Amino acid sequence: MFDYLEGEVVEIHDSAISLKIFEGISLLINVINSDFFLVKNKYKIFTHLFKTEESLYLYGFLNQTDRFLFSELIKINGIGPKTAINILKKLTSSGLIALIKSNDINALQKISSIGNKADRVYYELKNKVLKLESYNFRYQEVFDALINLGYPAQKVFVVLDDLQDGLDNSSAIKEAIMRLKNE
Repeated sequence: MFDYLEGEVVEIHDSAISLKIFEGISLLINVINSDFFLVKNKYKIFTHLFKTEESLYLYGFLNQTDRFLFSELIKINGIGPKTAINILKKLTSSGLIALIKSNDINALQKISSIGNKADRVYYELKNKVLKLESYNFRYQEVFDALINLGYPAQKVFVVLDDLQDGLDNSSAIKEAIMRLKNE
């Protein structure tokens, strides 16, 4: 099992990227949203390897929260990788966590890929989302705020990746907005 891969994006597909990890070696990685990536940029991708009878599929995530939730979602009976990716794409990890923490099963049911599995998703993830408190995710709230302000996700990722570590959210937002305006 790979924990993460680092490399340069060489191609972007509808729901996947090709990540060159060594000269002559590029891996096809399924992602939540390929719009978050730019060709020729380098990324650290947290991975999950999924095996079927016929093939191996590599799923990649820009943060550990998404990977954790994906891994937990696919453990739920009736939810496969495509459904898990769809849930994270429609809700984002922050949105899914917020719905679970607020006990909002009705909102979960409205997501087309969950439907009648909403109760199961809620009860299976209810205690597990508390584990997320122990992870340290780099500027996740800043990312969400900038997206809500209308900045394109791929540019936000590039800018946040260049910010120094340890900034508080307010300082990180100010610095990111200044950099985004200069692009």
